[in-house]
Amino acid sequence: MGEVGSGALQNCSGAVPGRGALKSMEKTFVEFFAGIGLIHQALAELGWSAVFANDNDPKKARVYRENFPGVPFSHLDIRTVPWDSVPKAHLATASFPCIDISQAGYREGIHGSDSGLVWTFLDCLAALDSAGKKPEFVLLENVANLLSLHGGAALDSLLGRLADLGYAFDVVQVDAKHFLPQSRNRVFIIGVPRDLCQKAQFFKDHHVRRYKVREAYMRNPDLPWYFCDFPELPKNSVPLQRILEPLGDAAPEWFNPERLSYFWSLLEIDHEKRLRHLMDSGVSATFTAVRRLRRRRKREQIFNLRFDGLASCLRTPKGGSSTQYVVQAEHGKLRVRRLLGIEAARLQGVCLESSAHPFKLSGTEQDIRFAFGDAVCVPAVNWVVRNSIDTILHASDTRRTPTQLPLLEFNPKPSHASNATRLP
Repeated sequence: MGEVGSGALQNCSGAVPGRGALKSMEKTFVEFFAGIGLIHQALAELGWSAVFANDNDPKKARVYRENFPGVPFSHLDIRTVPWDSVPKAHLATASFPCIDISQAGYREGIHGSDSGLVWTFLDCLAALDSAGKKPEFVLLENVANLLSLHGGAALDSLLGRLADLGYAFDVVQVDAKHFLPQSRNRVFIIGVPRDLCQKAQFFKDHHVRRYKVREAYMRNPDLPWYFCDFPELPKNSVPLQRILEPLGDAAPEWFNPERLSYFWSLLEIDHEKRLRHLMDSGVSATFTAVRRLRRRRKREQIFNLRFDGLASCLRTPKGGSSTQYVVQAEHGKLRVRRLLGIEAARLQGVCLESSAHPFKLSGTEQDIRFAFGDAVCVPAVNWVVRNSIDTILHASDTRRTPTQLPLLEFNPKPSHASNATRLP
């Protein structure tokens, strides 16, 4: 691990034992931009309990309430949520809209009409602080382009606001491909109590803190950075084939000859050559493809194949490159179809065969694909929280004296997702 520069006294790490504010038998959280509840799913597997959730999308809210009926849920726009109705909790989460930040989105930036709602969330934290209900920890999640937006100014402004609110923070990048066969690189900003900082510390090089995070540190060395001690990312053991439904040749989901001809006509030239070579050789293989609206910077449709065993990042129809396809070559024949909603769910870490608890899917196929394209990867969130916030809490718990009450009750569960239960 390399080191960069000398930090101010705020740039530090180390847990403080016996944090009285967290003396509770339960880890609680409130979540905004809750969507269908995949952050909830990840945290629940670590023993966390939601005490409040908010999202104003009616279709996503329906799925959330059906899966987590005991959680007080607000369907109001976050700008109209009465802050006095938000209970005190140990953690606040916000997987805020990416549409103004994403390279495939509107690019209005961090102050855009959608992504700019993160400032409303941060105002909520300030209001909770004034009311004596400030969460000890914060978790923000968004696309990797947040690190580069406006030359890093967007990230700098977010970190500065968190520092003003009394938080220290770590910034990490984690790709879902380390857990499931989906390429989904995301940024997590982990806010921790600023009084955890005890000593000066250099920037910690790590595979979850790449050069853009290093650049952010170099621009803001005097902000209260807190570098969590992450282990090496795991290697995904779930092949793409286990994600896909085993549909027979006669299944109506497969393209008919006319649509298959359409697929060939729009296939990227180099990809077409490679695919035809594979078919001629008789190799059996499964790929994913995306239909994009660009070919060498021209605005026209094109199909791109992936040959690395991964699905491309799931997206919503608002996010560009939203439609994904399954492409199977077998014995010189080709089959193509759209990715199913249940398969999108599995790529995000629910509805897997290895799950311990069911996750209910609700709505039409389009509704399901939309919801999961706008969600988080459950095992990735689980891994980030387990190796940051939970580690801090566990360290505090194990360092207490015999006469102290336990800081929190820890009952981590395996990071398994859920078998699907389809609602009528």
